[in-house]
Amino acid sequence: MKKVLVVCGNGIASSSIMVAALNDYLQEQGLFAEVDKASLIDLCGEAGAARINSYDLLVSSTKIDNPSVTIPVIIGVGLLTGIGEDEVLESIKKELLK
Repeated sequence: MKKVLVVCGNGIASSSIMVAALNDYLQEQGLFAEVDKASLIDLCGEAGAARINSYDLLVSSTKIDNPSVTIPVIIGVGLLTGIGEDEVLESIKKELLK
């Protein structure tokens, strides 16, 4: 099963909304993934990058500025605003089906 990490600034409100939207979409599509959430602060530095890199995909509310992150990163702000949400979800689906 693929693993997705969803992150936002504090790992509370925005990531919870994004996780709920993503889980609903995955269920509708008949896709399965382990979806976790975290804060950007928890993911700083080499230890943070190692945690991120243990996942298959990172969905973030903002740009990730850590060159040690080697997994695909999708900016998922569309899951919060609804603007571009379909494109974000399709990008996530493509990554999960690889």
